[in-house]
Amino acid sequence: MGLEKRWQAPNLSIVKAAQPIPKNLKQQLAQSLDSFEESELVFVHRVFLEVEKARVWKRIGETAEADRVAGKWEDLDEVIRGVRARLRAS
Repeated sequence: MGLEKRWQAPNLSIVKAAQPIPKNLKQQLAQSLDSFEESELVFVHRVFLEVEKARVWKRIGETAEADRVAGKWEDLDEVIRGVRARLRAS
């Protein structure tokens, strides 16, 4: 069974407990990617997408929390009611 068929979302918490990260990590990753077969690259691409998704969700959450603390969501219920009323009327 190829890697792409067995792939599941990675448990990113295990990365923290892994071996020390080398100083030339980008160079080592690039060299490794050059030696991978196409099926292995599909797997790596999916892992990269999962990492990117986690990074984006974290940033969205931080921005939303900052907006909430700043009071930007205080009238959210009122805004939603207004939009729903306009949509029903149209």
